[in-house]
Amino acid sequence: MLTAVQEDYLEATYRIERRGDDVHISLLAERLGCKLPTVTRTVQKLVAMGYVDHETRGTVLLTRMGRSTAEHLAHRHGDLVRFLVSVLGMSQTGAETDACQLEHGMSRLAAQRLHQWLGHIAGLAPAQREILFRFEGRDDMAIPDFHQLPGGRTAGWRG
Repeated sequence: MLTAVQEDYLEATYRIERRGDDVHISLLAERLGCKLPTVTRTVQKLVAMGYVDHETRGTVLLTRMGRSTAEHLAHRHGDLVRFLVSVLGMSQTGAETDACQLEHGMSRLAAQRLHQWLGHIAGLAPAQREILFRFEGRDDMAIPDFHQLPGGRTAGWRG
């Protein structure tokens, strides 16, 4: 089972590859805000688990299993961002940060249901969607003041 950190490494590797860049330890360290030895150790663990291939000073390459997992991780992240922006009316930046935190605690079932729900609302008539999205930016005095809650964990590598 992957840790949240390992998931971030796979997703970062995938996103860098999709940009057309070669993935090197130094680029991952920069992207994830980590030191080179930490990135090297984590990549070695991912090699041992079969998610990536990597030779010393070489390119980090996703294996078939790693690519499949990374694609699903990126998709789950995208669904969360879409929900937070479109339905809850959050800013893109805030949604990216929160999605990075939420995605790691989300079950497979919840991720699948969210994806299905987003597909369902996309298929609704515009008037029906508008009713759902009317919530965006709502300022209701009956809502508890959640400003008293702590800010949560760190912003994550996207923040």
